[in-house]
Amino acid sequence: MRLFVALLERARSQVGLQLTLSFLVCFVAPAILLGAVTELVEPVLGWVLYGVAIAYLLTCLLMLVEGNLAVRRSARELPPPPAGGWDPTVTLVVAAYLPNEADIIEETLLHLAREVDMPEGRLQVLLAYNTPHPMPLEDELRALAARTPSIDVVRVEGSSSKAENIMGALPHVRGEVTAILDADHHLRHDAAEIALRWIDQGYDVVQGRCVIRNTDRNLLTRIVGCEFEGIYGIAHSGRSLLTDTAIFGGANGWWRTDVLRRLGVDHRMLTEDIDVSMRALLSGYRIVHERAVVSTELAPATFRGWWKQRTRWAQGWFQVTIRHTPDVRRSRVLGPWVRFYWLVMLVWREMFPIISLQIFTVLTAQAIAGLPFHLLRDPFLIGTTIVTLLTGVVLGIASYRVATDESREALGLRWFLVYCVAALPYTVLKNAVAQAAMVREIVGDRRWMVTRREGPRRPPGTPTAPGSPTPPTRPIETA
Repeated sequence: MRLFVALLERARSQVGLQLTLSFLVCFVAPAILLGAVTELVEPVLGWVLYGVAIAYLLTCLLMLVEGNLAVRRSARELPPPPAGGWDPTVTLVVAAYLPNEADIIEETLLHLAREVDMPEGRLQVLLAYNTPHPMPLEDELRALAARTPSIDVVRVEGSSSKAENIMGALPHVRGEVTAILDADHHLRHDAAEIALRWIDQGYDVVQGRCVIRNTDRNLLTRIVGCEFEGIYGIAHSGRSLLTDTAIFGGANGWWRTDVLRRLGVDHRMLTEDIDVSMRALLSGYRIVHERAVVSTELAPATFRGWWKQRTRWAQGWFQVTIRHTPDVRRSRVLGPWVRFYWLVMLVWREMFPIISLQIFTVLTAQAIAGLPFHLLRDPFLIGTTIVTLLTGVVLGIASYRVATDESREALGLRWFLVYCVAALPYTVLKNAVAQAAMVREIVGDRRWMVTRREGPRRPPGTPTAPGSPTPPTRPIETA
């Protein structure tokens, strides 16, 4: 028992040990158990394999339904402009951790102040930042705010997270609508105008579309660029059309300010965005996804940065699932269909990474036991394998079809086809990350992992907009 407790204590601070535990619990232990059970009940491996195949099939069918809706209704009609003279003020809250985002923050603030279409005097760009030590850049930012009427700068004392920066910003927000952005986000000029249309229609939150702008960096950023077109152009869009529900994804989310103040954001959650989304839905507020509200961002340019980012996302979702699944199940605010869909999104989302990787456990157990591979001769298993492989191809092509003009130009059809081929192993990798994240949460390691990103490649000294600072040439650290 002491040895077990000591192991858990060490696992709280050692990522390598967490990965080892994940491998032992999710692969080695099931393989040993299946091998032992097979000695008593030989058909058990076939039953497990059928169960995994059915899990893949159901998941693929749901993804194809979302994809079909997203493509068929790719030109969903926007609501008319606000009627009755509604002319709200808008605040763009930019949350930043300055030591990591010092290279890009001034560029972001100037872009938002100059490029976003809003009537004069109706836009506030509010930087809410924290820093562990004073920086000369702080004086430069205050000077920028002094000469730019739409920009305000707030240092959030005592903050150590994005959520605390947002909460520190709220007392200074002047807008009736508040958009939350990360320090690397650049909004398209018409983003505010489109988001306000949906809020005028009675929605409380509008989640926009995030597009990767540094896809020229390397293979990883190109893969993530294609993936984001699938996430925001297909999955989120199809879900919103299917159930009239959505999630706030942490950035490019537009809130009625009074709702955001009422709910607040919880800095104890690694994905405070998903947590506040669930609390909003369970309180009866309405969220819509609109992929015409576009913001560009930077993807991690290294595998280490990508792993840290996805681990935080997966662990945060796991936290939200534990906290909110009972409330969703008992909710009288959510309709039966929406409640069922969110139970799938929460519970099945956590179960599938474990179930899906068991196919390798079964195949390993079959090889060890010297049994024939059912997958090679069973029509149902062959059929589900084909459906699984084709789903990745179909969704990859669908992502290209609904992709933004920027992504089509930067990536072309060629990289979306590469993504189709890479979709299955990439999904397996993400499922492995999800398993490791569960172990990380169980052992109590909730440290915030900062991810490393790099901007797009541009000729040295090339500004992004008239008057903008020179883009950074060294790596950017951002959460």
